[in-house]
Amino acid sequence: QNELYRMLIATAPDLVSVVNRRGVLKQKMAENTARVAALNTEYTRQVAALSAENLRQTAALDAKTRRKELESIETGGVKQSMVDASLSSIAKLRGKKRGIS
Repeated sequence: QNELYRMLIATAPDLVSVVNRRGVLKQKMAENTARVAALNTEYTRQVAALSAENLRQTAALDAKTRRKELESIETGGVKQSMVDASLSSIAKLRGKKRGIS
């Protein structure tokens, strides 16, 4: 083992010349580029999903708000008709007290 270790140490400068440094860097850049593209795709998918959920919730909230406004208008209309009927009854009673029919 010792002899093998000494041979490897002696040939280390030659091993550096064997390693294609430029090729390794290009490969790493290609891997990083692919990873960035995958991350961008995932980001775009998540943004689309969140935007769709936001639109759904906004539409639901708008519908709920409109429904409450309509109920309020309808309830207000009922209340107003009750007020009108009460005023009419009061007017009739006053008229009867005064002798007016």
